[in-house]
Amino acid sequence: MISIYLRLLRPKAWITFFFPFTVGLGLGITSESNWLHIIFSFIVFSCWMSFSFIVNSIADKDVDRLHDGRSKDMNLAYQPVATGEISDKKALYLGTLFLFLSILFAWLINPLFFILILIVDGVGYIYSMPPFRFKARPVGDIFCNTTAGGVIFIAGLSIGGANMNPLLMIGAFLMASIFYIPTVVTDYEFDSEAGLKTSAVYFSPKKLLMAMYPLTFILIIICLIIFIISNVELKVLALIAIFYSIPSTIVVNKNLVGKRLYIHENWILVPFMILSIVFVGYGALKLFSLLNFS
Repeated sequence: MISIYLRLLRPKAWITFFFPFTVGLGLGITSESNWLHIIFSFIVFSCWMSFSFIVNSIADKDVDRLHDGRSKDMNLAYQPVATGEISDKKALYLGTLFLFLSILFAWLINPLFFILILIVDGVGYIYSMPPFRFKARPVGDIFCNTTAGGVIFIAGLSIGGANMNPLLMIGAFLMASIFYIPTVVTDYEFDSEAGLKTSAVYFSPKKLLMAMYPLTFILIIICLIIFIISNVELKVLALIAIFYSIPSTIVVNKNLVGKRLYIHENWILVPFMILSIVFVGYGALKLFSLLNFS
């Protein structure tokens, strides 16, 4: 029974958004931060992800049945709404509960965090569900995930309030778009077969992946500016962004064969999880005044 709900919520896939959230959290925390707010923020994040993946599973059940598990956290053909193990109605009730909890706990943290969570909850809905269904619209799919990644990063920052740097926020949105593009391309065959006009289907996998190069170039410029004008912790973050985004962009483009992208999901998930743990640890050290490079 537990495995059914794990397949519904897909916690492994949360890592792609856990990364920007924890980076923001680690940078935003200070020794004055409220530890209870930090705990609440993890609850909010989990509820937001649960809600978003549930509505996605309902809207995508017909597409998921075509999946073979390649380049994903799981074989989506075994997603329990797609297999009929969980009904649409039951999944929707559960999703509504998680939506309510995300809003409730966000309200207990601070007004800015509350507004930002309302935004990502809204993005989670319009990305998947009709009549909006932005994931099936060219550019709309990238826009939604870029917005979600950038906003959840700012939400993490807002909990402690430190490093609320506009350039840093712009860089977060760019990073989100760069790392989301390959996931659109890995779904190209299944989305095309299902008749969805995603960005990869509309522009072609090759053209979409090539867009990573100018985005990475702009990101590098922003990171260099941050490195020059900012404190030590942002200098380190800028270097991480530069030295991770450049090889990622090159490797992803080189692994496109025809219209199929041959890249393992762990190329993103493993380093993202490692960095998330590092930034959570860094935030904890700052919270208890054991370390501060600012």
